[in-house]
Amino acid sequence: MIAFDSLLFRTLAALALIFAVVAALVLARAVFVPIFIALFLAIVLHLPLAAMQKAGVPRLLSALILTLTVASAIAALIYFLSGPTERMIENYPDMVRQLRHKIFTLQLSLEEAQEVGKAISDVGEEVSRALEDENVEEVVVREPNFLVRAASNFASSLTTIVITVTIAGFILAMRRPFLTIATIPHGTMGGKLHAARVWKAVEAQVSHYLLVTTLINIALGVIVGIILWQLGVPMPIFWGAVVAFLNYMPFVGPAIGVGLLLAVSIVQFDTLWQVLAPAAAYMAVNFLEANFVTPNLVGRRTNIAPLAIILSLLIWGWMWGFAGLFISVPMLVVLKATAEKTSSLAALHRMLSPRARH
Repeated sequence: MIAFDSLLFRTLAALALIFAVVAALVLARAVFVPIFIALFLAIVLHLPLAAMQKAGVPRLLSALILTLTVASAIAALIYFLSGPTERMIENYPDMVRQLRHKIFTLQLSLEEAQEVGKAISDVGEEVSRALEDENVEEVVVREPNFLVRAASNFASSLTTIVITVTIAGFILAMRRPFLTIATIPHGTMGGKLHAARVWKAVEAQVSHYLLVTTLINIALGVIVGIILWQLGVPMPIFWGAVVAFLNYMPFVGPAIGVGLLLAVSIVQFDTLWQVLAPAAAYMAVNFLEANFVTPNLVGRRTNIAPLAIILSLLIWGWMWGFAGLFISVPMLVVLKATAEKTSSLAALHRMLSPRARH
């Protein structure tokens, strides 16, 4: 029989707790996703809220102004992107067919360069299989399903956005809710004061990181959008917004952006230079931003070990999809900032920032 105070029992209990928490987060993602994003949004707006209160604006009025500002910005973004997004959804089947055709043509050209006779034979076999296959029928049948799924996803995303902004507004209207939560586990006044000092430092650091990162991502989206417009890429405003959003996901986001731009360029252009230029320009701007702009503006203290970022992206992405990828790095920033201010979490701080000096 296992004793309740044994190491094995505590280990099994900890594993069971972790499993229960992960299962709850996965099964109730529709509930937790807007709450988590609202919490981070409230942290981002902490600095503007504090500045408005110092200027003499009441807290409730400040929270209302910030909430309406965020809602208006999201509404304006949806309005400007609705047209390009609608065209993208309508042209999606044609774009897929053109992409497949051009990739097939490129493969054919490479085969002809190696062996003309074998390439002609392969083309004949591919045409025969294409005539016998029913792929054309499937495309016609699935097209309405794609539109239905897109409309359903848009409605679900819009509902999540409304709920998220509403929750963030209520959090901002409350008087330091995070500070209250941080001090609840401590029974002594000294413990509560220490927890309050730790959370104030964490809140300021995380708020600065998220706010500066958001401004950097917006600037990156504008610059990339202008470059894509100069290169003749269709819907540059849409792709600028996509690039800005994807930049919240290190490693994964830029890789997805490069792949999307390559696919669009293959469909849109004919020459190799025109196909590669948009993705290459995006990679160059992203390289400068990631290695020079962000480290200098955000600060070295928020640097996180790449392995920790990759693991966080895998775990949160598996649990919540794109929403999980979006919040994975902010979660690490909160965890690292808390570990930095808490002596008992020094080992965790070293794991998240292996180059940190103590």
